[in-house]
Amino acid sequence: MIKSYSWRAKEDLAHVENVSSCCDYAQLAGMLLLSGKVTYEKIRFVTENQSVAECFTQLVNQCFSAECIQQKENTYYTAEITDKHCIEQIIQQFGLRDAETGLLQYRISSRLLSASCCRSALLRGVFLGGGTVIDPQKNYNLEIITPYYRLSQELFSFLNACGFSCKIVTRKSKYVIYIKNSDIIGDVLAFIGAHRAQMELLNIKIEKEVRNDLNRTVNSETANLEKTISASVVQIHAIEKIQQEYGLDNLEDDLKETALVRLENRNLSLGELGKLFHPPLTKSGVNHRLRRLVKFAEEL
Repeated sequence: MIKSYSWRAKEDLAHVENVSSCCDYAQLAGMLLLSGKVTYEKIRFVTENQSVAECFTQLVNQCFSAECIQQKENTYYTAEITDKHCIEQIIQQFGLRDAETGLLQYRISSRLLSASCCRSALLRGVFLGGGTVIDPQKNYNLEIITPYYRLSQELFSFLNACGFSCKIVTRKSKYVIYIKNSDIIGDVLAFIGAHRAQMELLNIKIEKEVRNDLNRTVNSETANLEKTISASVVQIHAIEKIQQEYGLDNLEDDLKETALVRLENRNLSLGELGKLFHPPLTKSGVNHRLRRLVKFAEEL
């Protein structure tokens, strides 16, 4: 199986070790909010990446000393928690119950961000659960998708508070927070610990910039060459007309010299032609003489 750029980034992130236990909780919460289904009877986490499923299972065990039932369903990996005591702990710890209605809600609890170190862990979990990043060879785009309006607004504010300017749009009844700026995407990847993906993005960006600069240079040189050839064709046509209808020997000495030099050096630029005169002429000097020849030919 060919592993996508986003898949490889998540593979690396799934093996990042947090600096403290509070960060474990923050990362687990981010994963659960974006790719988990929470009820009072069962918590179910779904992902296409086996390493991400194993990361979720490990964090549940570390944070709540509980086991997950992990299995594969077609192309998806699931991890389920059925222990009622553990489910209640998770709901309380992550503030998933509305204090007034008692209904479960998907939101970012302020306690998850009590320590500054937890911000990167939370965003890492969010990306592992509901994020994707396009291969920078094709385009620059990082997205986080959720079906929950309130959560999307909180994530939008959270990213901006972390210094990552982003936008939000509705797509097929889901809310998509996205970033298309390559520099910001690189900063986000570094922030959550996807350093290999960040370096790959930077290298690709440099290659693109070098390639674009080269293309611009080649296009500019090609345009200049075409311009030189077009001008040369007009000049030579004029000189040949003068030669047939008037005679080059009848021209003034400076124009005769210029006509002969141009006939003998049809592909040279004006600057290169100027170096063949004795004494050498400037580019504008050669151009002035050739314009006189073209005008004289038109008058014939």
